[in-house]
Amino acid sequence: MKAPTILILILLNHLPTQSQTLDTLIDVGGYKLHFNIIKGTSTIKGKNTPILFDAGGGEDATTWKQILQPIADRTGATLITYDRTGFGQSTFDTTRHGILNGIIGLETALKKLGYTGSILLVAHSQGGLYAQLYASRHPQKVKAAVLIDVTTTCFYNPTRLAETQQMIDRQSTQTLKTTKPGVYYQGADFSSNIERMRKSPFPTTIPITDFVSDRTPFKDSTEAGDWKRCHHEFAAASPNRTGILASNCGHFIFNDNPPLVIDAIVKAYKTHISPTP
Repeated sequence: MKAPTILILILLNHLPTQSQTLDTLIDVGGYKLHFNIIKGTSTIKGKNTPILFDAGGGEDATTWKQILQPIADRTGATLITYDRTGFGQSTFDTTRHGILNGIIGLETALKKLGYTGSILLVAHSQGGLYAQLYASRHPQKVKAAVLIDVTTTCFYNPTRLAETQQMIDRQSTQTLKTTKPGVYYQGADFSSNIERMRKSPFPTTIPITDFVSDRTPFKDSTEAGDWKRCHHEFAAASPNRTGILASNCGHFIFNDNPPLVIDAIVKAYKTHISPTP
């Protein structure tokens, strides 16, 4: 073999590998969910356990773009992001809304995509309610979760929930219902989603890293205090949970301090999915 050919082979063997991506719409019956998936490069016992990301209310899969590649590089995991129904590129069925229907659609899509086994969850804001419901329905599959300033049922006591729903309803219009059904029904279903989740708590058997923002989404001091208190109580409810106050960060902690969140996700994956010898 000639020297130049050997040199080319050596260079090729040392080039960084590009992760394969899948951008697809999955029919879940009546509507389609949009997924963007970074295929994993490593396997544990012949399998690649994925990390599923659930965005906050009003957000779509693009909210995670800043942190995905570093996580893929450090874990080799398959990363699954998706747009909930009515957001991003996902379509909407007005006869099938609410958090339970949302999770049933997600389960259907994951099955069609071939992801039916173990999984690690990452969620932000209202996406935490979806992660909670998924975990309560699949406690054996969910190996760990990283929650980022998520919505808690504790925060929305009956009085605050009623006031919030009234505020949402005042802002909802027929035009919004027609042009942005995802936003409209997200608001219309808010109280019923919270009440459903009071009955489906996050399983205490699942290891959780729970971030709470230092600069909460609320200007009112009582609301800000309650937001932090509820996260503290959630983390303290199980020895499997670790609470972290994200200093000098707002609600989008993964944008304000990407390394903090990336490190937590990588640690959760390596600890609970692919422990190092």
